Amino acid sequence: MKRRIASTFSALAALIVAGCGEQATPQAEAAPQSDWVMSPEIDAVASNGRELIVRGHAAPLGRVVVSGAGDLAYAVGADEQGVFELRVPRPARDTLFVVEARVGQEGFPAPYRLLIGADPHAPIALLAVGAPTRRLDGGRGLDAVDTDGRAALVSGRATPESEVTIEGSVTRTATADETGRWRLAGSGDGSTPIRVGGVAYSPAPNGAAQPDNLERAGAGWRIAWSTPGGGRQATWFPDRSITSR
Repeated sequence: MKRRIASTFSALAALIVAGCGEQATPQAEAAPQSDWVMSPEIDAVASNGRELIVRGHAAPLGRVVVSGAGDLAYAVGADEQGVFELRVPRPARDTLFVVEARVGQEGFPAPYRLLIGADPHAPIALLAVGAPTRRLDGGRGLDAVDTDGRAALVSGRATPESEVTIEGSVTRTATADETGRWRLAGSGDGSTPIRVGGVAYSPAPNGAAQPDNLERAGAGWRIAWSTPGGGRQATWFPDRSITSR
């Protein structure tokens, strides 16, 4: 699995510097994916102080289930345009939620998991195998550094369609897409100090004490998380105070 993840990371680009719910019954993550079932997409997560509001889109009138460990699960139906809004309390512990479309009793998991930390200052993001983390809390600059130990991805946000300079062992540029998100991929364990848009970062994605738990790492947070196939990836997030400069 690790070898497959590394090849997926490396294929993305050249070398760089050396991201009110109702209770429901959670389903197994291993449900087979069907081509005709639209995977739910989460667009944003906001907080109103008491709870988190998860917004996204899915199949029109489809059912979306967001489930964590044990019996922690919430469900919501999409409207006729496929838009859904799910309200959930902030979890008491760091949680990697499985997001799935539900057809009857069969679940069809999305290709990512939703990370929500227990700490209100912790990042909220979508984590996916071999893909850049998609951070959902606010700010620009560097969003995350992902690695499997041999390949790495850096990603962030900037002005849409602008060029971003990433300085490290080499200097590279990335172009933000129409939504303002950019990414660069290459080899390495993701620990090389870098500068993004003139702001310095010292990523520390590796060395987490416990898997699937967020912990402080320098001026940021990190998590080592297990992939469905038994592999391991790690992600480092800079603090939002840095990201928003």
